[in-house]
Amino acid sequence: MSENLSRRGFLGLTAGGLAATALAGCGFAPPDNAGSSANSLVFRWWGGEARNKAYQEALKLFTQKTGVTVETQYSGYDGYFNKLNTEFAGGNPPDIFQMDTALVSTYAAQGVLTDLSGYVPDTIHLDTLYSAVRTAGTVNGVPYGVPSGSGFAPILFDKTLFEQVKIAPPTDDWTWDDFGVIAGEMSKALGEGKYGALDASKDDSGALQPWLRQRGKDLYTADGKIGFATDDLTEWFTFWAGLRASGAICPPEMLSSTDSATGNHPLIAGQIAMTTGWGLAQMQPLTQHTLDAVIVPRGANGKTGQAPSGGVLLCIPVKSKNPDAAAKLIDFFVSDTDAIKTMGMTRGIPPSDKALEILLPSLSGWDKKDVTHGQYVAQEVAKDGLASAPTAPPGYSDVKTALDAMAKQVAFGRMSIADAVSQFFRDAEAALAGAK
Repeated sequence: MSENLSRRGFLGLTAGGLAATALAGCGFAPPDNAGSSANSLVFRWWGGEARNKAYQEALKLFTQKTGVTVETQYSGYDGYFNKLNTEFAGGNPPDIFQMDTALVSTYAAQGVLTDLSGYVPDTIHLDTLYSAVRTAGTVNGVPYGVPSGSGFAPILFDKTLFEQVKIAPPTDDWTWDDFGVIAGEMSKALGEGKYGALDASKDDSGALQPWLRQRGKDLYTADGKIGFATDDLTEWFTFWAGLRASGAICPPEMLSSTDSATGNHPLIAGQIAMTTGWGLAQMQPLTQHTLDAVIVPRGANGKTGQAPSGGVLLCIPVKSKNPDAAAKLIDFFVSDTDAIKTMGMTRGIPPSDKALEILLPSLSGWDKKDVTHGQYVAQEVAKDGLASAPTAPPGYSDVKTALDAMAKQVAFGRMSIADAVSQFFRDAEAALAGAK
């Protein structure tokens, strides 16, 4: 889902190449953040209605407890990083902002993120976070971001649709072959204009990564290279092409309508029965249908292949006018009981035992289901015995963009699978090399 942010892209963020003149080496033009002062912060994030409301309430508590006021800037995910990049290029970034875990290494390589080690452990208490996600914002041993959630991207399915057509929904022991069969059965039963599943051929972390890890590979290697081969991507695209040809998955025209922050998603619209990449707490409030979650399909060896996510990160730009207060705000979300209660599950499953102990007694419905299913998946992942997924290397946002583009080219029939695979590797390898 991440926006394109290669070094070349970073230097060309504004019309007419204005960003290039605003930058000199890794240094940005002096900031002019009118919203910041010694006793105030500017905080930018993306999210849906529930997350936005929770942040607003939590920030009021932060102001009451610290006297620091917070100016808020928020939007949906689409366009978020374009706006943020323009602010960086103009020397006017927010004091603290939400970061995509897949992009942190790219921003860190540009020298625009604050090294948070000076705030650990006296201000920011990372030791309270689960070890599996504690380093989600760490690049080359340096902590640049603090995770705000934990868990694993499930497959969400519309339980109401399955009940309407009297087809058994997926279970946690299913495989990729089962996925194809169930998607096909649902498409036939639902009728014209509705489909068994979203086309996830372009979904790197929610679908391709577990599929690769089930086979002993990954999206990328620890030394920053592509972690899979042409044969792997060929098999991946071929799998989805078969489902597309049979009508089991949605047509490519639906792939542009997948923003849950704005309620614009085929699952919410009742057009598909299954999708990758979202949690119940994000999606259930947006539909009258009952949703449920199931583990991503297993490999033939029974492995889940999933890697834990740190959710969204909180980062501080090096040009923040008030980094000390920003660090206190980060720890407020990590450690403060009232903040933990207020944020709830809006950023995923909280990444610490402390937070879960605070929240569990009050959880019900889809929030409780998210937690219990996440705990089950964590146990299954531990059984996999697989190595932890490496941190996404600098330039990986361009790799995501290349996968998205080539998956769509294949889906629309504009390129053969062989040509799309070759083009992907050319673009991906160039992106990683250019980001070093």
